[in-house]
Order: sequence, then structure tokens, then C-alpha cells
Amino acid sequence: MKELTFYGRGGQGAVTAAKIMVGSCLKDNHYAQAVPSFGQERKGAPVYSYGRISDEPIAAHTYVYEPDCVVAFDWSLLDLGINFHKGVKPGGILVANYNGELPKGLKQYSKIGLIDAWAITREVIGNVPPNAAMLGALARTTEWFSLISLKEVFVETMPGRKGEINALCAQTAYERTSIIDERD
Repeated sequence: MKELTFYGRGGQGAVTAAKIMVGSCLKDNHYAQAVPSFGQERKGAPVYSYGRISDEPIAAHTYVYEPDCVVAFDWSLLDLGINFHKGVKPGGILVANYNGELPKGLKQYSKIGLIDAWAITREVIGNVPPNAAMLGALARTTEWFSLISLKEVFVETMPGRKGEINALCAQTAYERTSIIDERD
């Protein structure tokens, strides 16, 4: 079983991203679940969501405390004292919405996927949450679910043009994600 923690701020789409990831995993014949966690439930407040992907039925329905993968929608959460690196399993994966030189001290990750999700989202869709771009980067970095299933879920759950442009945004992010593989 693979466990993920999504870190973001209210309004960035981290909770929705976990739900869409589940739909993609189900299409790829995996078991999956999303477990949201809400704090103050206001725009800009820290938000966490958890996910699991498995080839077997999933019995656990708790938060994830030692993720295999961290999905960081907002790097500035570190400035608030939220250490999304804490508890990551050895050899874990980081998918980060990050624009700049990679900071030092990320040796606990075996693979890092970097994407400027805000820029891609603005370019493809407009001024909306970057969850489609983050999911494209997650699919590319982890290879735990396919881009094809992700695009299908967007088209099926968001009728018309909205689903099509979200699928395009995910594909664009998938293609532009920079992968740093510490095993190389």
C-alpha cells in the first residue's frame, strides 16, 4: 500500500485533488481512498488530505502519519512551522509546487517531482486552484496511476469545456514536471 499526504491552503484544491486521484486509481484497477482533514475551513488556512493506493482492499481509514509521498501545494507552509517533510518514510517521494532552486536538506526523498503548478494553471485554465497541474505532476513522478485515467476522470466529473481544460492542464504539468531521482 502507498500512502500520501497532501498539504495545501484552503482554496488551493488539495482536498479535491485527493478525491480525483482516487477516481484515477479506481480506473486503473487499484483500491484507493481519500481522507480529508479540515481545520478552520477558511481560504488560506492550512489544509491536509490523505490518500491511499493499494492492490488489495484498504482496511485503514485514519490519517497518514508516515507517508510514502508528500504532495506540497504550497511551499510557504514551512514558514508557518508546518514541516511536511516530517515522518516521510525512508525513500519517500516529494511532489512540490515549487519555482526556484531546490532547497538543501531533502535527502529523505528518493525522488522529487517539481512543477510550477500556479504558472501552468494560469497558462492553461486561468486563475483557479492548481490541483489539475499538481495531479499531473503526481502521476508523472510516482507512476502510481496513469495520465490517461486522470484525464478521463476530469472529463467525466467536470462536464464540457471545464473537464477538457483541466485534463489539458494535467497533461501539460505531466509533461513539464522536472524529476530529480536521488537513486541516479
